[in-house]
Amino acid sequence: MTDAWRKRLKQARTKLGLSRRALAERAGISGETVRGYEQARRKPSRARLVAVLDALQFDRGWRNEVLLDAGFAPDGLAQRPSNIGAWMFTEDEASSEIATYEWPAFVLTERAQVVAANPLVQRLWGVDMELEYPDPLERNLLAVASDPRFADRCLNWDEVIGVLIGTFKTYHRQPESIEEPTPYFAAALSRFLAGDPKYVARFAELWEAAPESVAVKIRWTYPVIWKIEDVGVMRFRGTASAANEADGLTFHDWIPLDAPTWRTLDAVTTLV
Repeated sequence: MTDAWRKRLKQARTKLGLSRRALAERAGISGETVRGYEQARRKPSRARLVAVLDALQFDRGWRNEVLLDAGFAPDGLAQRPSNIGAWMFTEDEASSEIATYEWPAFVLTERAQVVAANPLVQRLWGVDMELEYPDPLERNLLAVASDPRFADRCLNWDEVIGVLIGTFKTYHRQPESIEEPTPYFAAALSRFLAGDPKYVARFAELWEAAPESVAVKIRWTYPVIWKIEDVGVMRFRGTASAANEADGLTFHDWIPLDAPTWRTLDAVTTLV
């Protein structure tokens, strides 16, 4: 057990723009209790720490690290095989894995934050993740979904964003709402709302139309139609599969559907 969890909590709270009082109200505890946790004057029970983590709604991997640092079992530990480290990918291993692929691929957390993206998908997106998105919250797919540089290239934007909406609207720990978002979702949503108004308006319509329940298995697919000016149109089958179920990491492979797409991808690799 270490005190690193206290620093993690404070950093998460300030990153989301929450006061101690606001976090305390969401967690059902007092502001002085939150202060005590952050300043090493109090130690929470597991139930109270879980209440604080539920209020913050960060990803499972981060959540597990806080619980472990505080001396508690992480979520779902009882369901983990004893040799889980041998057959699930760490974040670094997942990044190394997709770097070898000849198709666009990236790794997401359960909250749609990009933790790794291979060079080919970054060329499709027209970004350099390390240079342009140093803040993890800025790497949330929702945060960039209204950026024309990304959105204008996705010819089936409504369909792809509809899938993203489904992951938030039916989130297993706490379904999100636009009216009363959790702090994490609110932070990503605020970045989205700062984008192109036409995409912001479409998002609101898609949210209202999205179903309240989505059947997502450990492996699932979605279509992607992508266009880069002066290069061409590409069609992919986006395939999502578990990279690390315990920490909520998912591989996303954009598999080319036809020969023209493979040829266009070859052209993309030469882009500067």
